[in-house]
Amino acid sequence: MGGDIKDPGADFSGSGPVEYAPAEVTPQGTLGELLATEQARLLAIPGVVSVGIGHGPAGGEALVVGVVDAGVAAQLPREIKGVPVVVTVTGEVDALPQR
Repeated sequence: MGGDIKDPGADFSGSGPVEYAPAEVTPQGTLGELLATEQARLLAIPGVVSVGIGHGPAGGEALVVGVVDAGVAAQLPREIKGVPVVVTVTGEVDALPQR
């Protein structure tokens, strides 16, 4: 059979359950500071419903902005102080009633 596989990697078959414990991600440094300074300004734009930190198209960190429609998205910058802005059309966001 094929000798194409030189190093198949670790064999985890039968190793049992693996604990999933992701590290907590906390906005730090300049990106957290940028969020703190720009969040209120972005949320003040009619049609902007959310602002946070996420991943850009190249996998790096970005400001992620949720908007109600593409018209609002067209008004937003593509970057702020060198940080990419990723805009997602989410539509209206309403809080669920308390039970």
